[in-house]
Amino acid sequence: MRRDKLTFYKSSGGLGFRNMEAFNLSMLGKQGWKLLNDPSSLLSHILKAKYFPRRDFLDAGIGHNPSYTWKSIWSSQNLINLGYRWKIGDCSQIKVWSSPWIRSLSTLRPSTAAPPHLEHLLVRDLINPDLHTWNSSFISNIFSISDAIAICGLSLHTRNLHDT
Repeated sequence: MRRDKLTFYKSSGGLGFRNMEAFNLSMLGKQGWKLLNDPSSLLSHILKAKYFPRRDFLDAGIGHNPSYTWKSIWSSQNLINLGYRWKIGDCSQIKVWSSPWIRSLSTLRPSTAAPPHLEHLLVRDLINPDLHTWNSSFISNIFSISDAIAICGLSLHTRNLHDT
């Protein structure tokens, strides 16, 4: 039956897509995802140099006098933010307060407000480097009980993998 519906849409002169706006946004989201996952591509280098030289794609603003291409790809940020999360590796890129990284929490982020002196904390700062375990005492001092339990419940890789 699904095939018959697509055939009907195609026979009416279309490509079989029911919602072109959603399809377009998903294609733009795919380009935004490439900016995050393939920073060595030519497109990534060009857009990063012009629009977000000191940030990553998800932290980038629209900028002054943006190109049509950049405005289009930038419009997919909200879509990507709804569905991505970090996989913990060496913890060198994950921002504690703003990045989605805690699987067991519904928001994927800590609910505890960031203390003023720890706003730029990275996940690697929560790890005891000698033992490669969570620094439980430090975590329990700055996070709520539920956040601390969720963080300490995450497993750490023994191999030195990059965050993805």
